[in-house]
Amino acid sequence: MLVTPWRRVLKTALDPECDLFTIAPDYTESIRRAGGLPILAVHVEGDEIDELLDTADALLISGGQDMDPAVYGQDNTSSWKVRRESDDFDLEITRRAVERGMPVLGICRGAQVVNVAFGGDLAQEVQEEGSVPHPTYREMVPAPRLHRHDVDVVAGSRLAAIYGEGCLSVNSLHHQAVGAVSEHLVVTARSDVGVVEAVEGAPVSGIDLLAVQWHPEMLASEGGGGLFADLVERARARATMTS
Repeated sequence: MLVTPWRRVLKTALDPECDLFTIAPDYTESIRRAGGLPILAVHVEGDEIDELLDTADALLISGGQDMDPAVYGQDNTSSWKVRRESDDFDLEITRRAVERGMPVLGICRGAQVVNVAFGGDLAQEVQEEGSVPHPTYREMVPAPRLHRHDVDVVAGSRLAAIYGEGCLSVNSLHHQAVGAVSEHLVVTARSDVGVVEAVEGAPVSGIDLLAVQWHPEMLASEGGGGLFADLVERARARATMTS
């Protein structure tokens, strides 16, 4: 299973501006617990992306920095530390994976990437002082991983098949979200203030895709592993069909 990394500049003991591909172990361990084998999808170009996709049966678009608003036709009003080469790679590998019929799971930034990849755009700022679903980062500083809020899951969706219908308690570590939704996707969860929290491939599109705005890899003990198990199941089904 290919996993896109978060490419960022970090300070290290030997280099104050070290350019690194990073991925939290929560992602890779969640994949392994679900029975998959994680492979890091470092940035390549052109036909090399297809060669990379040839090595796996599924794609996970992980979290990371904000996207450059230019890729979805907006001026930059609230986007931080954008890195266009990351956007270009994530968008292209997502489109090529979908063209192949490869199962895709998007997480946080990954949900935003898949929406932009198929013509949607983003809301550049959803945090609001005193908001329960989306408080500011300053308000979350004491315990960001413990912050929770409810989302409403759409009945009959793939997400509902994994978690059940009704309300689902999730975490919130983002300040941007899906804006105008791609015509190829459908919304399958929202927060109580209407922010898009999950999207899936529209039934008529044939896109094997599920993406969530929260971080299920941080919720392994609270049922977060279900999304990874679903991705592995979809990958195995595709491998069987194409073998």
